[in-house]
Amino acid sequence: MRSHWIDNPPLSPQDSDRLDQLYQSLSRESRLFLGYPCNQVFDYRPLYRFMDFPMNNVGDPFLASNYHLNTLELEREVLEIFRQLTQAAENEVWGYVTNGGTEGNHYGLFLARELFPEGMVYYSQDAHYSIDKILRALGLKNIMIRSDEQGRMDLDDLRETLRIHRDVPPILCVTIGTTMKGAVDDVVGIRQIFSDLAITRHYIHADAALGGMIMPFIETPPPWNFAAGIDSIAISGHKMIGSPMPCGVVLARKQYVDRIAQSVEYIDTLDTTLSGSRNAITPLFLWYAFHTVGIEGFQRMVPECLAVADYAIDQLNDLDRQAWRHPYSNTVVFDRPPQTLTHRWQLACQGPLSHLITMPHVTRSQIDQFIAEMKQSTAPLLPSVTAVAPCEAHIADHGEEIILVGGTEKPLLTDISVALASAGISIEALSAAKVDQGSVIRLQVSDRDRALTLLNQTLNGGRSYGQACELGSDKAADILSLVDYQAVSDEALLVELEDQAGSLATLMKQCRDQDIVIRSVRLLWRGKQRALVEIATSEPEKLRALTVKILELGPEPTISAPAP
Repeated sequence: MRSHWIDNPPLSPQDSDRLDQLYQSLSRESRLFLGYPCNQVFDYRPLYRFMDFPMNNVGDPFLASNYHLNTLELEREVLEIFRQLTQAAENEVWGYVTNGGTEGNHYGLFLARELFPEGMVYYSQDAHYSIDKILRALGLKNIMIRSDEQGRMDLDDLRETLRIHRDVPPILCVTIGTTMKGAVDDVVGIRQIFSDLAITRHYIHADAALGGMIMPFIETPPPWNFAAGIDSIAISGHKMIGSPMPCGVVLARKQYVDRIAQSVEYIDTLDTTLSGSRNAITPLFLWYAFHTVGIEGFQRMVPECLAVADYAIDQLNDLDRQAWRHPYSNTVVFDRPPQTLTHRWQLACQGPLSHLITMPHVTRSQIDQFIAEMKQSTAPLLPSVTAVAPCEAHIADHGEEIILVGGTEKPLLTDISVALASAGISIEALSAAKVDQGSVIRLQVSDRDRALTLLNQTLNGGRSYGQACELGSDKAADILSLVDYQAVSDEALLVELEDQAGSLATLMKQCRDQDIVIRSVRLLWRGKQRALVEIATSEPEKLRALTVKILELGPEPTISAPAP
């Protein structure tokens, strides 16, 4: 609703162009969105008219207030749907629509602190990163419990820790779908430990950001909700349901919420939430989703997401990427691919692992495209390259990727970024490995052909690459004489070999004899009777040890090892 006296002038052409460019960028990136649990399949255009009002769901959603521009009635209907999905008894729980999972976790742990001010919080090392932050904000004592290889809280470690601290009321923060692996903590097993140790005063909060909208729609899910004995739960709305802005719900046992309620005369209602003013649009979105997609729609949607996950696993394992998922999760965990792929496809990574999440917008054709690019990036690349003399910078063009090997006489990374920026060429992916006397830089750009021409001119003093190599330089860095290179990625080592027939074959035979699985081999540079090779493996420490052993026994390969 626009007042008669407000007449905003139009945006300037420059500002309009900025918005157009932002929209185009978001549209492009949305087609390469595999690594994070946000559903892009939604259409809330029929609700855009409500953006004309300054709506605010201030205060308790179950009570009226003096602020009448609200969606409280629809919020209550949304909460009732979530009550049923989490199997809470009628009139047992209270809740509200939050700004996302972090606020829901904060609220659950806040209630626990009010109930047990002296309590100790236990959470797994695979818990969401927000938990540690919330614990600091609330000033709660806490102990992190280790996770097993599948990402679940280790109950043996928990039992022993609880036994030592059995005089302190435990506050358990369990995860229903861990961030990286999609694991579900064993709620029944935790409650059994309470019983075994005769612990009667306790609190369990469940972080079910993604899992809370998966578990109700699969057969025989593990116990996870109020029926299993939890006390509060946080579920995200922008994940499986889908929303243009983060949102979620928190539900908690009403008897605990009543302990913190305060009457506020200014708004003529009870203050029972963490925030004062609250988003009134997101309850409208969630209500709309449940009345259009419906429970039946999610019953079809979730199994299809799991089917696409299984398809992705099959394709990844054809590439020997060790892919897997929990039977109740659409999070596909696999061996971490090169950085160019994790950046391009927005894959979440942790140590040697990456994951993709088959949300409703992820299709089999997108998986096929990702797999095709992975095949191209990880296939052994051993081209026939003519040996070159040392020069200021060597530029190798491998498909979409440009690889530069150079010395330290010039600030290589600075020269690259300034030159490309001045020509309006965007860097879409970049990784750099620095060494004492040189560097290796890999990048993808928006205009590869123009970038190659520009970099040859910039890095070689205006001469072509071929001319620069022919001229040579006494001052040119010979980085291949170095020993201790850094890894180009977390799973790769840079190995220096004699540039002669059989050098690589000798190393590969040694790897086979030592059961070292090689995922990819990439020749980065050849010159001055030396060759620089990038080798990716899931066992970099074994490969490092092998190369050191070979060094002790003979002259080849000369060495490879990432910096500590």
